[in-house]
Amino acid sequence: MATHAVFEELGVSYEMIEIDLSKNMQKSAKYLAINPNGKVPTLVHKGQVIYESAAILMYVLDQHPESGLAPDTGCPKRGVYYQYLFWMSSTLQEAANRWAHPEQYISGKHNLQQVKDKANDVLTHCWDIVEKELASNGPWLLGDKLSGADFHLFMIAHWSQRYASRAQDWTHLNAHYQAMLNRASIQEMMIQEGLL
Repeated sequence: MATHAVFEELGVSYEMIEIDLSKNMQKSAKYLAINPNGKVPTLVHKGQVIYESAAILMYVLDQHPESGLAPDTGCPKRGVYYQYLFWMSSTLQEAANRWAHPEQYISGKHNLQQVKDKANDVLTHCWDIVEKELASNGPWLLGDKLSGADFHLFMIAHWSQRYASRAQDWTHLNAHYQAMLNRASIQEMMIQEGLL
């Protein structure tokens, strides 16, 4: 979602190949030959394969510095940009995955709710952190400048609508979500992905 929306924001040409997760296409031999993790998304650019959402996002935006969606190298905000992308990937998104797919984290079914409850605790803590940051320095994660990190946050916030701990339940997070939702690039991505 995030990288797809960024491609739309940049107005660059790209080819998107749909991987039907409900049919486990990401586990096919053909896909695993490209991405051995068997997860989406995967980017192939000039023969180079790149996977992991944040890595793809960073790479794409580094190809388009004129967009201003990533702070300049050497700028202190670049460190904050990295911080958010890595934190969202390793902490926020990981908790979201545990909440949505607890069966992937334990054997058996009798403790699934405990896994979801612990994941929900982490999600709530993460939303509190982001809410405080947006309240103090918003409207975007890097202050007054939209960045690729905001697209990544939107993706996870959108997923959270089905969670017990929803990003939309926090005032500034919801304002961020709504502002992103109103962007033409987000609208186009959501139409193409069948989310609208």
